Amino acid sequence: MTIFKLADRGAFTGIPLTFLNRCRAYQFPAADGAEGFVVDGQLAEAAARLGLTGEAAEGLPETSAPPRIAIYAGEAVGYPYWAYYAHSLLSLGLTFSPIDGRQIVAGALSDYDLLVMPGGFATWGLDRAENLAGIDAAIHAFISAGGAFMGSCGGGFYASDGRPGWLRAIDATPNYTQEYLSTGAAVLGISVSDPVLGRGLPEAIELPYYHGPVYSNSVRAAVSLGHFRNFISESRLFIDNPLAPSLFDREMKNTPAVLSANLGRGKVIIFSPHPEMGEFLRKGIVLEAYVRRFLPIRGFKVMDETLRFFMKEDCAGFRLIYNALVYLGLFERRGDGAISEMKKVSPHELLQLLNELDAAMIASFVRLEALACSETEAMHHLLSAEFERLKQEWQDVLAGIRTECAAGLVDIRLVDGLVGVLQASLPSLEAPSKPTETLVLTEMPIRLCAAGLRIMRCDNALETSHENR
Repeated sequence: MTIFKLADRGAFTGIPLTFLNRCRAYQFPAADGAEGFVVDGQLAEAAARLGLTGEAAEGLPETSAPPRIAIYAGEAVGYPYWAYYAHSLLSLGLTFSPIDGRQIVAGALSDYDLLVMPGGFATWGLDRAENLAGIDAAIHAFISAGGAFMGSCGGGFYASDGRPGWLRAIDATPNYTQEYLSTGAAVLGISVSDPVLGRGLPEAIELPYYHGPVYSNSVRAAVSLGHFRNFISESRLFIDNPLAPSLFDREMKNTPAVLSANLGRGKVIIFSPHPEMGEFLRKGIVLEAYVRRFLPIRGFKVMDETLRFFMKEDCAGFRLIYNALVYLGLFERRGDGAISEMKKVSPHELLQLLNELDAAMIASFVRLEALACSETEAMHHLLSAEFERLKQEWQDVLAGIRTECAAGLVDIRLVDGLVGVLQASLPSLEAPSKPTETLVLTEMPIRLCAAGLRIMRCDNALETSHENR
């Protein structure tokens, strides 16, 4: 059998990985390994349509299934926390379903392989945070029966030991539990020690950190897969509570940033920082402090390039999430051997929502311009350039989605996931906030739609290639 090899170009070139995962979604032979990504040789034409190059060889790629992923989107988490994970998964070519506490109590987790617990306020336990009995027990039972769990920040607290309602899957108690705000917010570097988790990643991964759990280096059953390496910058974005470099050096440096453990037949992985937040949130952090400091010193050109060259759908944090899915064994064939067939639906509901969202985005850009008027002349000029880029990108992404949807039906999981998260984004576009925070919330729908558009383009290339076979 002829196979087609695609080079794994690492964290900052994600389209080959998106293509690989869409091949998996279509149940085409596709797998990854030490030498890169491998798909059925007959898919070389589809790869070429997406600008991907590779080489033909003889072999037999394994057929691997994409995991069925639920993101917790109940009141205890809320928007935008779960939207960051939505963006990261879509950027990897993976679909998801938002799920809440009532659905979990009703048994909905039986349809999924992985539950993602974003940051937010699972810190208190979900039964108590949502005033609904049975959520915590249902999640514990899901993992114990063989399900997988991934959590960041508040999701990491929730998987730990030490407070009522926590899962106790990780046999570690954070140094700060109820008083978790005692740490702060920052951009921090972490180093990954596990070879599976670190594949395709640089030696240091720079991630946003917002009051995540701080663990000691105690002996425990849970395995540390990575540690905090260095302090990069403080953050005042959204929460004006910067992490002090002295606290980092004293209590966090070289302590676990990523932990994993088994719970019954299931497996758990947690991140203290936020790999899912992507670089567009880091851009907001930089605008809030770094740019304000250095704009008068280095001028428009250097600061504009600083903003322009942050990554969008391809970044180290997202590759870390993909590697974590591999580490959890989520691309292996399920025990019953069944892979659910892709269902497709009309994109009509999505296109209608995009029309509503377009009006909200136009109004949000107007508010951004008004907020920028209170800035210095130099800062106003810099922000206006960023606004113009985003406005143009939004129109380009909208046009791209409409074009791809004109080709016919769309993956139902992609449509449902996008509709759910974009509907949740609408109120945030009207919420009063500072310019930098409004900018992040305005860019979020652009990033979500851009990642969704990349999936649609992959799918349509695969459909065309399949029809031509």
